Amino acid sequence: MANLVNIFVNDPGTKDAGLEQVALPQGKSPFAIPGWTGAGGLFAPGTLEFQMGQLYVVLTQTYGAWSDFFGGDLTWQPGFAQLPILPRASKDLNAYYDRKGLKFCYAADKITGQTIYTCESGDVIAHECGHAILDTQHPEYWDSLLSETGAFHEAFGDMSALLVALDSPRVRAVMLAENDGDLAKSNTVTRLAEQLARGLSNAGYADAVVSVDALRDVANKFRYRDPDKLPGRTPAARLSSESHNFSRVFSGAFYDMLVGINERLRKENAAVTPDAALAQARGDAGHLLAQGLTLAPKGDALFKTIAVAMLAASQQIDGGKYFATMKKAFVARRLLKGREADAARGTAGVVHTQTSALAGVASVPVTLRPRWELPETRLGEDLPSGIRQWMALHKSDFQLVSEQTRSDQSRVLHYAAPRRVEFTGSALGVANGAQVTMADAVAVQVDREGKVVSSHYHQVDRGQEKRVRDHVAKLVARRRVYEAKQGEAVDPAELIAQKKPYYIAYDEQGNKRIRRAFIACG
Repeated sequence: MANLVNIFVNDPGTKDAGLEQVALPQGKSPFAIPGWTGAGGLFAPGTLEFQMGQLYVVLTQTYGAWSDFFGGDLTWQPGFAQLPILPRASKDLNAYYDRKGLKFCYAADKITGQTIYTCESGDVIAHECGHAILDTQHPEYWDSLLSETGAFHEAFGDMSALLVALDSPRVRAVMLAENDGDLAKSNTVTRLAEQLARGLSNAGYADAVVSVDALRDVANKFRYRDPDKLPGRTPAARLSSESHNFSRVFSGAFYDMLVGINERLRKENAAVTPDAALAQARGDAGHLLAQGLTLAPKGDALFKTIAVAMLAASQQIDGGKYFATMKKAFVARRLLKGREADAARGTAGVVHTQTSALAGVASVPVTLRPRWELPETRLGEDLPSGIRQWMALHKSDFQLVSEQTRSDQSRVLHYAAPRRVEFTGSALGVANGAQVTMADAVAVQVDREGKVVSSHYHQVDRGQEKRVRDHVAKLVARRRVYEAKQGEAVDPAELIAQKKPYYIAYDEQGNKRIRRAFIACG
């Protein structure tokens, strides 16, 4: 029994949660859990030994899932070999990622008296680990002040929880037995962090949760609206621009896509079992999301930008097998218009796309594919003039910020042209006069022979600047920005205690900036 541990494969608050005995994952762990020896043992919930085993198994499953989806090992920000994990960081009904590690909290339910440990929830663990995973691929999202970027970070965490839970045959069986097999309805997997939601509701925060049984639910009907036209905070039953709330638009579209993929698989093959179809839909949806993120330009995470990149990934992965399913989900949620999705089809993924906040999406199939001689590239190099002219880019100051080699040996080169915008006005309070960096960005994919396969250019326009300003003003109004003095050392743990995820900082030139300190689960 030494190599077995008890874990909750979903969330302790689910009706059919129960404990499951699983074998410990083998190999070197990318996580550092204080006191964990790897010895295993069938311990009871509430004990530190149980919690260390729960964390080790679910974190390893989450890392393994995304390593598979992205097609390679992941490197933590800001360079940890092992991501530090704190099972009992503080008394709080929440969990956090702060680039120093994952911090799970605990608190007593005010009605039942039961202590809720967020580190015992598979949902919360996979969600928080999802933040760290996304940070390995798009570290520029961390300090982004576009509300949509923060919302995508939260959506990614919820999608991570969904995909990790669906890797369990036991969870899939419970899900398929619910609602007479109608996966489009709210179910044990779509409802996230049930126990935490119950604790928050009992503590007087009923408006912060979807229901007493769900912190959030990815089976929802929310559709995209411009975030700057939404209130900064509302009860969870309504849509707001707050990141956890607004995230449900994208996570809902992703779940619609997964359900659509499952339905297609079952229609195509009457012999496939419901479990096998759902397991494949889970894997296919995860790959499409991860490969779309690989193709997406660096910069802010507009939902439409990610959606278009996922459509391009679909064309390349399976020749557009799921294109219609994805289009239906994205268009129904108003992430894209039908013509925008159709324009992204291209030919076998060979397409040049331009996106912006106001102009939307413009995609054109690539017929003339220039060959790009690619010696060893270096960060900071300029985008070659020939490629820039081919893409009809007016700016010449795009510089290489990262490069990724995909499993098909194609390379995706990411270029950015950052610029600073200073925001002023009394509505900005402590952020008045702060400079915000935004970047036009280019992603160029080339095959092993150096020919351009696809490209995506995202341009920051006034609409995007307006949304950033609006989000900063809402953060200040909600007292979510700490006014650090010049030269002050900021401790994320202190800001977590104050519920202030952002803080004022000053660069080497003395310019006022706004930095992120942490990301919370809810």
